[in-house]
Amino acid sequence: MSGEFLPDYSQMPWNGRYRPLFRLFASERWRYVRKDGAPVECETASQAIEAAKACVRRILNPTIYAERAELTKDVLGVAAWHEQRAARAAEDQEATLGAIIVKGRQVKVERRSPKI
Repeated sequence: MSGEFLPDYSQMPWNGRYRPLFRLFASERWRYVRKDGAPVECETASQAIEAAKACVRRILNPTIYAERAELTKDVLGVAAWHEQRAARAAEDQEATLGAIIVKGRQVKVERRSPKI
């Protein structure tokens, strides 16, 4: 689109009623305000201009719809895999170091013989 953005509103007499007109750019031709494909007709010229302003507002500020996706289950088993990996890492640490490292600190593991 070439031209300067300059929304403009007008009306056109039509069979004793008025049709609202608008244009968004100064170099653009006038367009009818339409509802269900047919031009809208108003009783007075001021109603027609208000209808044109409302149409331009709807064009420039469309309704925004948002959807929320539902949370799905852990289909691939990623959470269980992370738990298994953490358990294996803890076992490896305990076997090699004799302690488990938690938040950068070693926590000693006590081994007790089972009481019979």
